[in-house]
Amino acid sequence: MKKIALLWLAALAAGCGYDDFDAAVPVADTVPLPSMTLAALRERCASGTFAVQGTGIVVSGYVTTSDSAGNFYRSFFIEDNTGAAEIMAGRYDLYGAYPPGGRVSVRLDGLAAVVDEGVLKIGLGPSASARPAYMDSRVVLDRHVARWAERIVPAPCETSPAALSAGKTGCLVRMSGLRLDAAADTTWAVAASPASGGVPRSASLKFKTPRGDSIYVFTSGYASFAAGPVPRTAVTLTGILLQGKEDGRTVYRLKLRDLNDVRTD
Repeated sequence: MKKIALLWLAALAAGCGYDDFDAAVPVADTVPLPSMTLAALRERCASGTFAVQGTGIVVSGYVTTSDSAGNFYRSFFIEDNTGAAEIMAGRYDLYGAYPPGGRVSVRLDGLAAVVDEGVLKIGLGPSASARPAYMDSRVVLDRHVARWAERIVPAPCETSPAALSAGKTGCLVRMSGLRLDAAADTTWAVAASPASGGVPRSASLKFKTPRGDSIYVFTSGYASFAAGPVPRTAVTLTGILLQGKEDGRTVYRLKLRDLNDVRTD
């Protein structure tokens, strides 16, 4: 069993996504080892929702997101060296139990997986909707999601808007040389006004490279940095790669974890 765990860690180290390992920590006997990669699970969803029962399938990955700034909501993303998935936890303040870099194993029996808006999502199912339901209950979440003692620092995959592909959706990526494509100064989103009690509004801002390739940055109005100004200079952005609709077209989007994901070039 120890040999299998070491081989799994070696595979992760070779992929685009992780560096700077912590000291080795013995694997607890109660944490199941992965039996399927996230890429293989995504393939199982090619024809629709994959409801898992009695298979013993386990996937594993390292957490790449944090909901501490409020831009991620009731879910967290994990990544192995083959792909990524969103875990529909249905809980708040997940960064305490599942901090960035923490490794988890997910027991799929009793859960469902589906590719929704380009992202592999894992949650309760099957349901009438195309999207798995949130687990919500801490008891249910702990039954399916086991935490490892080890942690690894997630390193984003360096890419560009011109090089994006569906296989990278859900992954932590970094893009440089981006500039806001807007004539006026703006904020990341529209936060609620404490005085008026207004409703926060999300925003999708278009950024472009010097050669004209574009990527949208989606920010929730509930994010702690929603009212912060967007730099007018060229920036390097890090975030989770998603898909969305803009003017009826399917486009790629980035979702930042916090303003540490923004660096002025």
